[in-house]
Amino acid sequence: MCDGWSGTTKSSLINFLVYCDRQAFYHKSVDASSHIHNHQYILQLMEQMVAEIGEEYIVQVVTDNDSNYKKAGEELMKSHPHIFWTPCAAHCVDLTLKEIGQLHQVKHVVEAAQNITRYIYNHTIVLRWMRDYCGGEILWPAITRFATNYIALDSLLKHRDGLKQMFRSEQWLSSHFATSRDGQEVETLVNNSNVLSRVSKIVQMIEPLYEVLRLVDGDRTPTMGLVYAKLEAAKKRIIATLPKYSHMFIDIVEDR
Repeated sequence: MCDGWSGTTKSSLINFLVYCDRQAFYHKSVDASSHIHNHQYILQLMEQMVAEIGEEYIVQVVTDNDSNYKKAGEELMKSHPHIFWTPCAAHCVDLTLKEIGQLHQVKHVVEAAQNITRYIYNHTIVLRWMRDYCGGEILWPAITRFATNYIALDSLLKHRDGLKQMFRSEQWLSSHFATSRDGQEVETLVNNSNVLSRVSKIVQMIEPLYEVLRLVDGDRTPTMGLVYAKLEAAKKRIIATLPKYSHMFIDIVEDR
């Protein structure tokens, strides 16, 4: 298994690990900062690792889903027919969620959720009221990982009754927040049944994919035998949730 990342010093490292007997072992790291990460270089590193570990001990190579890794993996299979290359399932699902998050219909709802949480957490008194009425925190949608946005949207949905109560309370209505433009916009969003309905649909649609991500992102049990069945089940749930528009999401899942 290989995984590329950038350290705090902006150096580009590629880690290589060996998975055997239900355990992952660190093999080595390569400083690739001075190299262009094209498929030829990635293939060169793969061939080097195969030689070091022993070709006869390797049955599968797992990398992320980057195009250069993909091409290098395909070339590796040609030169070593008994070795199978597969992209990291967690990375594939994460990219699927990211692409879904870029759809206009989804992005608009996430931005609405960000506006609600940003306003609440930027005003100390409103934040205190929210905690009183909701009994805790609502999570803030992130800018990057859409898996985090799913959790945040689900949190917003679970606390919608508390939020509605807060915006109808005497505390809110008698405050200067209720007459401010930003406050009125957020209040309108929370009380807009269409917005919350869309949040609910997105949460229902993303939930099966998020469950697949949690499955493949763990390392306690092998998941290769489960992932395809889980993905098929996820697609069926998406179709059942959004029969009219499910093709947009299913196409993204299929492409990955």
